[in-house]
Amino acid sequence: MTFRRYILLAIMLLPLVAVGQNKKSVAQFERATEAAARGDNDAAATALRRALDLDPSNTEAQLLLGTIELRRGNNQVAIDEYEAYFRQKGRNSLWDREAELGLATARFRLQAMANPVPFKPINLGPNINTADDEYLPSLTADDHTLIFTRRLPRRPSTTAETPYEEDFYISAYDTVELGWGKAARMPEPLNSTDNEGAQTISFDGRIMVFTACNRRDGHGRCDLYISVRRGEKWGRPHNLGPVVNTGAWEAQPSLSVDGRTLYFVSNRRGGYGGSDIWATDYIDGHWTTPRNLGPTINTPGDETAPFIHFDNRTLYFASTGHLGMGGSDLFVVRRNADDTSWSEPRNLGYPINTSADENNLIVSPDGRTALFSSDRYEGYGKQDLYSFQLPPAVRPEPVRYIEPLTAAAPLQHPGDTLTLRSVYFETAKATLVETSQAELDRLAELLLSRPEIEIEIGGHTDSTGSDETNQRLSAQRATVVRDYLVERGVAQSRLTARGYGSSQPVATNATPEGRALNRRTTVTRR
Repeated sequence: MTFRRYILLAIMLLPLVAVGQNKKSVAQFERATEAAARGDNDAAATALRRALDLDPSNTEAQLLLGTIELRRGNNQVAIDEYEAYFRQKGRNSLWDREAELGLATARFRLQAMANPVPFKPINLGPNINTADDEYLPSLTADDHTLIFTRRLPRRPSTTAETPYEEDFYISAYDTVELGWGKAARMPEPLNSTDNEGAQTISFDGRIMVFTACNRRDGHGRCDLYISVRRGEKWGRPHNLGPVVNTGAWEAQPSLSVDGRTLYFVSNRRGGYGGSDIWATDYIDGHWTTPRNLGPTINTPGDETAPFIHFDNRTLYFASTGHLGMGGSDLFVVRRNADDTSWSEPRNLGYPINTSADENNLIVSPDGRTALFSSDRYEGYGKQDLYSFQLPPAVRPEPVRYIEPLTAAAPLQHPGDTLTLRSVYFETAKATLVETSQAELDRLAELLLSRPEIEIEIGGHTDSTGSDETNQRLSAQRATVVRDYLVERGVAQSRLTARGYGSSQPVATNATPEGRALNRRTTVTRR
């Protein structure tokens, strides 16, 4: 039970105790609620026991004592007190649900703590963590780029009223040193003088969706924004619009590996509780009306921090409504075979979950390593980023980020096509960005291992610029890719290059994310 829920329970019970009860018992109950309000659980428990000594029929004191013992971590004692509450003959049945929830939580705790899961968190180190707070991590599908939020004192040049600001920081994995490189603040306009946070990045690192609050173009207190990278530069973020964003609170996005579904949290109308997990699909260049993920996942409590794994079927999230250790626990569900429903949520177990609040977990593509933020341990600051090995029972399906090889099936027959989403060019040029080499090298490996395959390399642009310019640029880019493969040992006779300009869009050119999908390099078997 969260502290807020506990206090509300105490406040709601207080006027009932005063009706027809022993005055001294009532006075002790009032002392207990005052102690609870200031966080003194020991004093509250003492006062409640005195109240029950003076009047054993004080059912409200009995209920609240079970709750406060649960909060103190005295789980067996809490069970005893809740069971004593249910033996009370004159109890108000309106509070039975609270007692049932507390009793179930205490029993779950005892079972979970008697069967702990392996859990050995490792601090990500001084290249990531500082004396400031680091949290809300996200990973690209190649497992080599980490983006997170850092909360730090506001720069003197800004005029905002709050003393702190939240900005995005980025780190690349050093394959030589086998660790994360020194994190750097991401450039404008992705970061601003406002607060940015709770981001998700597409599998290829080209699109970021994040939360921003109290902006002039916002529809509510907090909205979802999107930014698209062209080459090495990030575009100006823009609001996802009134279909996704409302006058309510929208935040904590998670983008599916194919970029077609966006999961997020909202307290908009039509949900099951305080905040629910919703999803919207990108179809024909537009985000659809969000759908609630339903009562299997969402409860009368709060569901937050969704993370859809790269396998596109395993979803992790936090919840205060599902049975757990108390507070906010981490859960996992898996998409059923019908692709529309989800399995029953599974608690990740103790000591991953505790009686405190757990949130913001993501999992690496191979399904073995989880990253999360915590203030439980002595780190570089109050809140640091940690990693740990996820227990096998709650791992997703492993995903290997080798797009041409995992996507080789489409090249098994004449006319089959795949799209190379991680091949980038400098803006308005036919110059390959260095990060494109990894995917082109894997394509070369595929072609060298399959000498019977001959391909056409297709260059595609968005509609920005004239048809003539786009046609010429797309042909030049296709030629550059062909020449790169030849340099890697692929016979030129097996390769043709062709530019299509903007003549074959796969999405609308009216939005930045649509234009990003249209700018692509394709490989078609001849």
